[in-house]
Amino acid sequence: MNITIEKLERPEHWGDWHDKPLRWAVRGPGPECQKFSTRKEAGKYAAHRRRSTDAFSAIRNYCR
Repeated sequence: MNITIEKLERPEHWGDWHDKPLRWAVRGPGPECQKFSTRKEAGKYAAHRRRSTDAFSAIRNYCR
């Protein structure tokens, strides 16, 4: 399972006006991609994704 954390070329503004821009992406395995505003959040999700069998369970565990 190849999962990487990458810095986005430019911040992406998403959500409400007060939300922080997205700056980091967790890519893999395959075409999966989740974006986060901080590297710490991206690292936390990547750790859950490496232990999970699919993206849905990784997201569920990340949000707990």
